[in-house]
Amino acid sequence: MGLSASQARFLQLTARKSNVEYQAQQITFQRLQLSNKLESDAAEYTDKVNNKKLVYKYNTGTGQEKVDLTYQNYKNYMNQQLEDLNTTQDKLYLVSSSGNKIIVSSEEEMNAMINAHNASVATEDVSEPESTDKTTENTTENSENTTVVSSELESNKTNRKKRELTAKDFMIVEDLDDADKFQKNIEEGVFLFAKLKYNDDTEREEFDAHSWESLANGVVSEEYDKSDDAAAEAKYDKLQKETQKIDKALEMKLDQLETEREAIQTEMDSISKVIDDNIEDTFKIFG
Repeated sequence: MGLSASQARFLQLTARKSNVEYQAQQITFQRLQLSNKLESDAAEYTDKVNNKKLVYKYNTGTGQEKVDLTYQNYKNYMNQQLEDLNTTQDKLYLVSSSGNKIIVSSEEEMNAMINAHNASVATEDVSEPESTDKTTENTTENSENTTVVSSELESNKTNRKKRELTAKDFMIVEDLDDADKFQKNIEEGVFLFAKLKYNDDTEREEFDAHSWESLANGVVSEEYDKSDDAAAEAKYDKLQKETQKIDKALEMKLDQLETEREAIQTEMDSISKVIDDNIEDTFKIFG
């Protein structure tokens, strides 16, 4: 092979080698992306099997049951017994983070709550005796010297007017049926639970708001959510198998390219030697 032919072949092989190396880099990048995706899938799977949810515990009369704390279950269970007794005492309201707005899902629900609450308030006794101390001692009847000693403190009663609700006490939130968002809002303190309590300083009933963690007797608690574990595991296994299959094909292609690159490099080394020999022979002729 002449010098010019050898040089042309060497340039062709150099171009092929560059192309093979570029393809190898592309495949390596694809495998890196697959690896990152697999890590992301694994993290998602871990989150699914370790995620927690809020549950509400209530007494059935024969035992204790638990339900997921959704807005519908809040309405159905948290105040069910109080509503059956037709009383507002110790009722738990869902309120805003500021603690002064009752959360409802619609105007219809707001009006129904206002009517029920105010009707209940109207039937309650609003008078509370603060103190009564009455004693009557040493009474002697049918005697010339009758001594009656008595002392009596008048009862002091303070009328504590129960608070009636109006539309100004409410906030309408339309997406309360989104269970995940509802629980997140409770966990992060966007929604609180409150009772109406009388404030001696302001002489009116006000909302006494608390987070879910501070409710008495742990009626709302956090536990692992197992309901989605099986689906998460099946999804992760499927994705893992698909990813491994693609990665295996890319690995085989990368091995083929490496074999081709080595063959090209071997031929380039051989041609390079031929070129060197041709140059050396040429210099000998003119030497």
